[in-house]
Order: sequence, then structure tokens, then C-alpha cells
Amino acid sequence: MHLGGRTATGAAAGVAVLSGAVIAYATRHDPVLSPDSISYLSAAALFRAGRGLTEFSGQPLTVFGPVFPLLLAVGGRSLQWARFVGAACMVGATWLMFVLLRSRVRPWVAVAGAAAFALSPGLVYVGSTVWSENPYIVISLAALAVLTLRPLTERTAALGGLLCALGFLTRYAGAGLIVAGAVCVLAATQQLGLERRQTLRLFMIHIATAVTVCAAWMVRNLVQTGEALGPRFSGGSADSISQLINRVTSAVGALVFGNSASVGVTNNGGTVITVLLVIAFVITLISGTRRVLDFGMAAFALTSLALPAVARHFTASDIEFRVMSPSLIAIVYFAVVVLDRIRWRTVIAVTLVVVVGWSAYEGVAVADRAPHVVAIAAGSRTQTSKLLFDLIDTLPADAHVLTNSPQRVWWQNDRNPTLFAFVRPRAGNSNYPLSAADTLRYACLPHTYLAWFGSLANAGDGPADRRPDLAAIIDLTVAQSVNGGVLYTLRAHDPSQCPAR
Repeated sequence: MHLGGRTATGAAAGVAVLSGAVIAYATRHDPVLSPDSISYLSAAALFRAGRGLTEFSGQPLTVFGPVFPLLLAVGGRSLQWARFVGAACMVGATWLMFVLLRSRVRPWVAVAGAAAFALSPGLVYVGSTVWSENPYIVISLAALAVLTLRPLTERTAALGGLLCALGFLTRYAGAGLIVAGAVCVLAATQQLGLERRQTLRLFMIHIATAVTVCAAWMVRNLVQTGEALGPRFSGGSADSISQLINRVTSAVGALVFGNSASVGVTNNGGTVITVLLVIAFVITLISGTRRVLDFGMAAFALTSLALPAVARHFTASDIEFRVMSPSLIAIVYFAVVVLDRIRWRTVIAVTLVVVVGWSAYEGVAVADRAPHVVAIAAGSRTQTSKLLFDLIDTLPADAHVLTNSPQRVWWQNDRNPTLFAFVRPRAGNSNYPLSAADTLRYACLPHTYLAWFGSLANAGDGPADRRPDLAAIIDLTVAQSVNGGVLYTLRAHDPSQCPAR
């Protein structure tokens, strides 16, 4: 490696460390927690306590893959360990992004691309939140790096398949990574001029490794719950194709420009970014210097954008910038590849300085605001009803606690299990409320309470309003009403309907 290459590598290492430092700064008052974050932490804490892969509900972990909770299990519910995991993921992602770009463009352009990627406002927000996208991005980059090594061997095909499977077991939307990996294998065998038999062998090694690992988890889920990917919302979205496309492009805009940008910026900017991504791929495709990574990255981009839209069509799941965050890998990659083809080096230098400078400024601004987000996020004790959390703390140890906010109650009160009840199933929920039969079963037990947080979107005008079918068979008696919430005692309206013990 020549001197310029070594210097660029050292600079990339510095950028990677800087990206971790930005996440450490963003999480200085703890990382941001969403309800899903608490689900991951509950699974980690329960696994660390020897209860297997279960959630706060006491049910087996199936709706989420096991990789992220297992990473968090070292620290259990420790937010300091979660901070470390988030920062480490960002450092690893930045370095791997540089490695991939360095294989395709000039070293210093690769450094700039890695910096723009790591310090972007969307990625800083994702990195400062306890979300599975953090390890998934690292795993995706690692899989692409392994599968584009020359020459492709049976070992690298198998290792790539394993990494793709781990991506899927980190977030189920990572199924697209397996497709991207397969494209890398096929493109590599074509460039190497391998015979059909050798191509098929490498392809099958890759696919068999990925499918075997994924299938083992899905079989376990089927045995535990009867659902390969856990209980899912039944019923799709009524969105038209144009609405689905608009949701995707808006989420891309929020990812690139920051989720605090105006609606106009995220909508229009996201559309422009998506169109430019397609144009950049076409330019790369017709350039005559196509690489295996170009095809793999194109497949990764397509699946990262398309799978969330398909999932929404069939299950009405949410499309937001968090879900689209892995697509930033492809956006930066193709932008840098096209930019590197420009002959005028001054233009390249000025463009890179402007893009990296803007990205760093916006990213650091997100990191600076992060503590304010923590104060209003799902981990806050005061945001919904501190007094109701205090009431739950006074309940007997053997009390059964049902609530319309199970993640928050588990986090604040450490009740195992904490049960989701008296709300309607909604698309986008990672956990689903108890059935009428199970709710009645708990109401038939002594010391059963419903903690109702009135300020939440699922609260309506109260539990009887949200689930009149349950109110018809279960008596709701106000135990105590406090600012922001109500604690009810639950009893079966007709004790003869209670199941035999």
C-alpha cells in the first residue's frame, strides 16, 4: 500500500473512532428508548436471568429475532452496556463502509464517503437509540465485504450465508440481505468464468447455510407459538401503489435530512434522493467497470426499499426512517462511486467537503439534541404518568398487572410478566393484547389490576371505550385515579365463567 493509501486508512480509522464518540456524546444522558427498545432489553434481561428467550409478557421471543437481545444480554437491562453496543456498532459500520468503498474508489474519496455515512443525521439518531438496525447495518456491511472478496471460495460463500442469516435473525426485514448475498455469489462466479456446476455449488452453499440457520429459528417459533415469525397483525394496508411509494421516499428523506426536517423537505428530498439513487446505479451499470459489489449493492438497495413496502401492503406495518436506515449504505455507496468518476478533482474535493461538512454539522446537532429526546421517549418515568408508576410500585409482589403500555410498565416497575390488555390490535404493534379468554382468566385471579395511561394514543376514552366486549364480562373498579392515569381492579362479572383452576 502506497503512502497515500496508508494515510487514508489511518484517517478512516480516525473517522470510525469519531463516529463512536458522537454516539457516546448523543447518549451521555442514556440512549433513547422506544417501546421496541424496551422489548429488546426485556428479552436481554430475562435471558441473562436464566429465563430463556422470552419477553416482558412472559411469552417466547418470536416477533423479534434473537441476535440483538443476545448482544444486549451481556449487560441485561444496563443502559451503559446498550450505549457501548450502539457506539461499537457505529465504529464497526464506519470502518466497514470505508473498506467497501476503498475497494471501489480512491482511498480519500472512500474516507469522505465513510464520514458522510457515519455522521449523517439519520444514522446518528438510529445509533443513539436502542434499535436492532444498529447491529443489522454492521452485519450487512460485513456480509457484503466477505462475499465480494476475490476469489470467492466455498468458505467465503458459507461465511457470507451465515452473516446474511444473522442479519435476518437481527431484523426480519433483513431477508433482503440473503437476496443481495445470492446476487453477489452469482455475479462473482460470472466474473470468474466458472463452470455452471461450480457456480451452482457455490450458490447452494451460500443459500443452504443461510436458509438452515434461519429455518432453525422459524421452526422453534412454530413450535412455541404456531407462527414462524411470531404473532402478526392480520390484514394489510389499503394504501395505493403511489401512497406506498410516497411513504418509502418520505422515510428516505427523513433518513437523509433528519427526522426533524420539514414535511416538504422529507417528501421532496426523499423523492429526489431515490431517483438519484436509480440514476447512479444506471451510470455505474453502463460504465464498463462493473464490480461484483455493484450488483450486490443494487440488490441490497432494492430489497431495503421494497421489502418495507411489501410488508406494509400485507400487514399494514409502519414505514419510517428507522426501517429505511439500511438503505443509506447503498445511497452513499452509489453517490460516491459516481462522484469518483468525475474527472475534475477540484469539483470532487469541493463537493466532498460540502457534503461531509453538512452531514457532520447535522449529525452533531442530532447528537446534541438527543438528551431532550430521552426526556420524552418511552424510557421516561415522567412523560406519561409518574404517579401511576408509583402506584404500581406499591402493589403486592404477586399482583397481576395488565396495562395499555406494557413496555413502559416493565421498564419502570420491573414486573414479570407485564401484560398488554384492553386495547385493540393495531398494525405496527410489536406485541398484541391478550385475547378475551386470557383477559378473563387473569380477571378471575386475585390481585389483578389494570394500569391505564390516559395520554397514550391507544387510550381512547378509557378501557371500557376501547374494549366494550371485555367490559361486558369484566368489572372495572377504580382503585385510584391520579394525574395521567387510572389504576383499576379487575374481577369477572360472572364468576361462573371463570375457567377451572
